[in-house]
Amino acid sequence: MTNDATKKPEKQNFFIDTHAHLDMIEKKTPEEVVNEAASSKVRYIINTGSDIEGSLKSVKFAEKFENVFATVGVHPHHADTFSLKEISLLENLIRDNKKIAAVGETGFDYFKNPVPQTDQEKAFVMQIELAIKNNLPVVIHDRDAHKDTLRIIKKYSSEKQFRAVLHCFSGDISFALKCIEEGVYISFTGVLTFPNAKNIKEVAKIAPIEKMFIETDAPFLAPQPKRGQENYPSNVVFIAQELAELKEMELDEVAAATTRNAVQFFGLNI
Repeated sequence: MTNDATKKPEKQNFFIDTHAHLDMIEKKTPEEVVNEAASSKVRYIINTGSDIEGSLKSVKFAEKFENVFATVGVHPHHADTFSLKEISLLENLIRDNKKIAAVGETGFDYFKNPVPQTDQEKAFVMQIELAIKNNLPVVIHDRDAHKDTLRIIKKYSSEKQFRAVLHCFSGDISFALKCIEEGVYISFTGVLTFPNAKNIKEVAKIAPIEKMFIETDAPFLAPQPKRGQENYPSNVVFIAQELAELKEMELDEVAAATTRNAVQFFGLNI
């Protein structure tokens, strides 16, 4: 009998892209993208809503493709028009669709975003409370807003149903560990593969693999080998390879860990 101390690390040969925007991809059809991902061992894709129209499309993709799940939410770029009407629409989608895995993306974006901070925070808080009410996790967008993002996380982290991930993580190790301490997961995009992404690489080395996801944010942020091109879920493999190198792990160990994390966090029925 093998005890825990001598047990070999779990291995897995497929990946989950936990954040993509199939509706924003221009050079390939959704069918081509999903099939290409599957042939690259990216077995599941979580398609992310960033406005009401995108959330509706996200749900349709989840209905059409067995290996696609949806999130529904409104990005901080659209927070100035967010109200109870949008909450009602999102809640109806959640009630009627079993493949909705999270609320979001929502949060703060202070990079060339004309939407007032107060509007962004109002929309963020309303969507967090929607997620808690429906026992769903929250996908957090945080760009140049670490202080306010952490403030809101701390406000809700003691709530039993609160679960959150910082998508496209862009902070340093101090911010990462503070978020992880509050129970929040972090997710890496192709930025992890960029030669000058020193802070992100440090986070990947030090933070626990049990709190990590991998994502493409397709069609944006293509990893270094594809940099400057339209990004696709199949490219999440490059992010996994970089993570494996930084953490001195085997690729299939990274696949196993990030897949297990995603399945448990998002409650995926796979």
